This record gives sequence, C-alpha cells and structure tokens, in this order.
Amino acid sequence: MKTNATFISDDTLEVLQQKNLVYNYNFLNFSNRGTAITPDEYGHPDGWIYKASGSGAMIGLDESLGACRIKKSADDSEVILQQNISEFPRWEQTLKNKTISAEIVITNQWTDAFEITVELSDGVTTSSTSNNISSDQTNTIRLQHKFDSNATTLVLAIRSSTQNAEILIQKAYANIGNFAMEALPCMVNGFIGERKQYLSTETAPATEISLCEATKKLSEYNGSYTRLSSFLNGRFGGDMEDSFLPDMRGYFSRVWDNGAKTDPNADERLALGEGTVEGDHVGTVEEDIFEQHTHELKYDTVSIFYEKGSPTYGLDITKTSETEVAGKDNRETRPKNISELYTMKWA
Repeated sequence: MKTNATFISDDTLEVLQQKNLVYNYNFLNFSNRGTAITPDEYGHPDGWIYKASGSGAMIGLDESLGACRIKKSADDSEVILQQNISEFPRWEQTLKNKTISAEIVITNQWTDAFEITVELSDGVTTSSTSNNISSDQTNTIRLQHKFDSNATTLVLAIRSSTQNAEILIQKAYANIGNFAMEALPCMVNGFIGERKQYLSTETAPATEISLCEATKKLSEYNGSYTRLSSFLNGRFGGDMEDSFLPDMRGYFSRVWDNGAKTDPNADERLALGEGTVEGDHVGTVEEDIFEQHTHELKYDTVSIFYEKGSPTYGLDITKTSETEVAGKDNRETRPKNISELYTMKWA
C-alpha cells in the first residue's frame, strides 16, 4: 500500500508554536529619516540601537535591497547594531532554560571581505560566531544560545571592526527552538511607539506606558525600554538609548500642519518637555490663545422712543459699540470634551 504521509519533527512543531523575538527584523521601518530619501539620509532602524565611533561611520537604508546599510569607519574601531529582544512582559518565564536560535542574512556588495560577529547574550553567558563575508557574497549566519536561568536580559548584537566595510544586513530573526524560522509572527503585535487611548481605565496595559505622567527618561521606569527609546530617538529629550517620554496631560491633539498653513502659527510651535524640536514638526506644542476681536453691538430701533428734548434725542443708531464682558469667570476657553488615558506601545 502506497502512502504520501508527511512527518513533522518535534523540533519543527516546537518552533511553529513560537514567535519571532526580533522587532523590525527586515528593517522595513526607518522612522528616523532625514528630509532627502537617499541611503545616507536615513537614521537607525526602529527598535535597533546603533553604536559607532571613528570618522565616516554611517547607518541608513539601502532602497534597492530593503536592507540596513552600515558604512564602517576607516579605523579599527567597532560598529555595533543590537536589539534587546527580551523586552516584553514576563520574558523570564517565556525564555527561562530555553534554547534560542537566530539567523542573520548579510550581503557584501562592494568591498573586500569583512568579518562579522553575531552574539546572543543574556547577561550571564554569551554565545557568538564570526564569519568572513567575501565580496559579492550573501551569507546566512546561524547561532544558538541556551538561556540561563539567572539571565537578566537577552540581546542580539551584530559587530564588525573591519576598516571601510560596507555591510548590508537584510534580515535578523530569532525564536525559541533548535532552529530559526523567518515566517513566525513577531512577539510585538503592532508597532512600537504607537499612541493608544482609553476611556474606561486609568492604568496602562502591560505592553504600554502612560503618557499622562510627568516627563521622565525611560531608564527611570521599572524595566527595559531600549526599543521604544530607539523609536523616540531623543525627540522629547534624552538620546537614542535613553529618551524622555512626552507628557500629554491636559493637551488636545492636532493633526500635523506640514506646510498647509491651516495652522497659521505652525512655524512658532514649541518643543514639548525636554525636547529641542520646534516649528512645523510632529510632537511640538502650542500654548492656548484667543484671537483678538471685538463684537458689534446693534441697536433695535423699534425699542427706542424719543422726542425732541428727551434724554435720548440725537442718539446715532448707525454707530456700534463693544459689548460687556461675556462668559464665565474661568481660566480657559474650551469645547465640550472627554478625558482619556493616552499611552504609548513599547512591546
């Protein structure tokens, strides 16, 4: 009897139940972009921390391959692109004593051979592998790591010290199990940095942080939020590794004017919190204002009776006058509104 049975191994079954621990694994999201769409005008990819020293070091997006492009300096200093892939609620219970597998796809299109080191580190032990990538070659680098029961984090890092190397990182993914699988859904459901709002709670969900608090750096919160910090990139103060969150308490939101002049004072907008971004840009603020004006006072001629010699004789009803003060003695002018909790997604 002939059968066409397909057998799936236990390793495959385990991996199919996992999620990709790497956010923005294919470098699709580059929010920190300059004004011109060229590779050199892009900043670091969302969720990733970029560290480099030496003259000429640069990171950006290669449009043709959709890859993260790193240009190494001409000296022996090290360039690092890393992500804390344990930044999600209850990560200890999820990862404890598990095997983590990662794959990184790297291309060398232009330069002589360069060396790449890939690491998985949990704060107790580190697993690493080094590869030479020849010119016109694409390599898939594979790495496994046994997560320690006393681990404090889990960081995926890509390093190189080769002079003048131009590195194209196309993909980087990792998951629990004995091999890495690209097609798994991401541990982060949605986009880090999304703003959410709620009507019926004053407590932010586990994967979000309240924006209705006094501004402070992410390092002052209980936990690790480097991926969110990478997205904020110091827009409200701080820097790529430790950004301030915006304080949105009491503000109304307004759509970015972006040169339309619907907001006539857009060029005068101010930085929020500890930030330095001003003018017609996202994340800036305007203080309350009331446009200067007067109200016309019209007289009803029907109600005016006068005869020659009376006190009202000679009243010129063609003139106007300002009204008396109107409105309640309050501290602001406002529309009817509902108070909401604003939050920002971090995992």
